[in-house]
Amino acid sequence: MGAGARLKIEAHDASRVEFSIYIPLPRGREVSEAEVDLSLEFPETIYTPHDGWDQLQILARLSSPDKGEGGSVFDDTLDVDGVRRSALGVARRLKLLRESIPRAALAHGLGPAPLAAVLARDLAGVLDRAETALEEARAGLVAPRPLDAKALVRERQLAGEFLSSQLLELLTVADEAAGTDALRARVAAALSAELARRARLGDPMPGGDDKEGLAAFLDRAAQLKKHFQEVLFLEPESKMIDQSSRNLVGLGGAATAFVIYFALQLLQTSAVAQAGLGLGTVLFLGAFAYALKDRMKELTRQWLAGKLSHLYANRVLVLREPMRFDKQRRVVMQARESLAQDRLARPDPLNPGSGAAQHLVTLRYKQRTRVSALHGATGSAFERLKIVFRYDLSPILTRLDDSVKRVPVPGPDGVRFADAPRLYRVPMKLSVRTPQGLDQREVTIVLQRQGIARIVPATAEERSELAALPEAPEPPPLLLAP
Repeated sequence: MGAGARLKIEAHDASRVEFSIYIPLPRGREVSEAEVDLSLEFPETIYTPHDGWDQLQILARLSSPDKGEGGSVFDDTLDVDGVRRSALGVARRLKLLRESIPRAALAHGLGPAPLAAVLARDLAGVLDRAETALEEARAGLVAPRPLDAKALVRERQLAGEFLSSQLLELLTVADEAAGTDALRARVAAALSAELARRARLGDPMPGGDDKEGLAAFLDRAAQLKKHFQEVLFLEPESKMIDQSSRNLVGLGGAATAFVIYFALQLLQTSAVAQAGLGLGTVLFLGAFAYALKDRMKELTRQWLAGKLSHLYANRVLVLREPMRFDKQRRVVMQARESLAQDRLARPDPLNPGSGAAQHLVTLRYKQRTRVSALHGATGSAFERLKIVFRYDLSPILTRLDDSVKRVPVPGPDGVRFADAPRLYRVPMKLSVRTPQGLDQREVTIVLQRQGIARIVPATAEERSELAALPEAPEPPPLLLAP
């Protein structure tokens, strides 16, 4: 499976499927390019006609700055945005460490015998690196400086709370994967120490069995994440091709219709002169020519708009640097997008030779992207552009059957009945073509009326290889995010 195994498709929430790509930011006059091709295949019986552009969400932001192991340097002259960028760099290190824990546990569990001692050593190393990274950040980034303005002091406090929540997430995952009593005790001690520190500083605390308090704690963590990531987002602009070029297309349609109408008028005048037609016939021919002119105008407009969209794109997406990065708000990314829906019939998979057909509706999305260098003063702090794609399947969910049927199954005493939910399967294909080659992935989205039940790789081999794939410290350029 190779690099293609790194292409990740996941459920963002109950109704939206998500994938993301990283594109390296070029330097100088160079550009980076990528092509995305996504297809979804729905059974016609569950398909609900909808505007795919309304369901497609694209988020683009600069990837969090990198902070090397043991090499974090926090400048005393950082401003508010600089604190936010540095905090995101530390949070990224903690995230990579957190994501490595379940992969390490699974990799050791796939061996011929559980390797508890090796797993414990690896997880202990992860905790050591996480604690070191956080200690460096608290000393060099969170601690206030004598000359800090009030806003900068507050930003450092928020950075400390944000990184604390990231550590709590990492320790929670470590507790689930801990295989020895000693490691579990260490995780428990670290959790207790961190919660005590939050209480001492007055940071929001999770409250026992209080569901409202726990929900408020999670909401606070989400607000912190959005607050810090806001510094990474670019300003999007999108235009539909048929709307932006409607004047040109309309002019072409009107000109074509005028030529046809003028030709019909000449024929009508010639026919009257030669055949001596009556007044009623002349009026009928004039009305017919006038109606045909309007119809030809509309048909020509639709044809020109369709050709333009087919040859160029349906939509153009532009990302600009925010005003605080670059006063001129220059373009960072320009993408041409197309989205098409088609109906097709395939031989019935149960008996392809019978002549029966399976009717399907396919949705195909394509994007061609060109990324330019950042021009703002902070451009050198970023190395990659991250683009997140989400497609909302809510219109499809409304057509799904939510009934549960009783099914007889073998039991210890003969036969018993089990409740079987109704599930629907939507194949999804994704590919990304870059100068480094083509990477692709096929999965099946399993749906039920309540939302996405799970996402299953196409083959058992892909499932096992993907599960065993170790976490890479850095995503490779122009590949889908690990």
